[in-house]
Amino acid sequence: MGAHTRSSIVGGRGPLVGRFPAPRGRSTTIAVIADPHVSPDAEGTWKLYHRTEARVMTAIADINRLAVDAAVFVGDLTRDGHCREFDRLDELLDQCAVPVLAVPGNHDVPKEYDDHQTPPLLEFISQYTPGSLPFVERVGSVDIVGINTAWMPDGSLDETHGGAISRAQLDWLERTLPETETPIIAMHHTAAPGSDHAYRANDVEYRLANANELTAVLEKHDVGLCFAGHVHWPSVAPLGGGYEVVAPATCSFPQAYLLVHVEPRGTTIELVPLADNPGLAEAYRAARADPRGSRLTDSTDAGYFQRFPLVDAAPDRWAVP
Repeated sequence: MGAHTRSSIVGGRGPLVGRFPAPRGRSTTIAVIADPHVSPDAEGTWKLYHRTEARVMTAIADINRLAVDAAVFVGDLTRDGHCREFDRLDELLDQCAVPVLAVPGNHDVPKEYDDHQTPPLLEFISQYTPGSLPFVERVGSVDIVGINTAWMPDGSLDETHGGAISRAQLDWLERTLPETETPIIAMHHTAAPGSDHAYRANDVEYRLANANELTAVLEKHDVGLCFAGHVHWPSVAPLGGGYEVVAPATCSFPQAYLLVHVEPRGTTIELVPLADNPGLAEAYRAARADPRGSRLTDSTDAGYFQRFPLVDAAPDRWAVP
């Protein structure tokens, strides 16, 4: 990922994605994991299915060692929603010593064109949420607000990589956000303009279809930070009055997750690599050889990681390590 100066490292672990003025609160650390695409039997492709279990195991071991306050998965937990994929995922998550929360991605929900059985959304809710979706769960000094962008009751998202948020969920956010102290949104699809730049092709839209409606609600209620996945690439973009941070995929290049540190002075986010140098090189080569993945390596070749931190919103609040 290139060289980084000491000022761009948090705890010597990885590049600093950004420093943000909000949320602020009592010291709380959250791991954000995106797009693990766990599969016990698939191999190859730019998503490196044969490495998915190992990458999740590495993330869980790291999370346990750090004793974070919670692990939040922002969708595409499985390769494509097979029951055996969820079974293997559950075996991995059973080893996680911290609370786990998740929202579904488009690969986790039943789709009209599936040639296999995918567990219904109610099973996902029962296994990976506090018991409802959308949900609010207090974690340390913040409120994790999980929303569903991958499945609509009328099945309107069955044949698209795009997402949407239902009117019922928008109404729920209007009622619920005023009752939260420090909300952080967790969702699968991106909402900020331009946040899907590394994964856009042939005019396929990966953003929320009604992103503007969601943005208006978040701005109205002063939500400072949202997390998304889906595009497999770390990025930061303004959203409403705050920021949307897209977590990198754990399965594909650059094979990493995010550590989110909320403190009284603000929030810092660091990128934590999950692969050693040979593993990173393997993922780079696989992405480079596939048109769908080469957009990620093109960004790297342009020096993307040398530009970290992507946001330094309140540099006077932090002393340089």
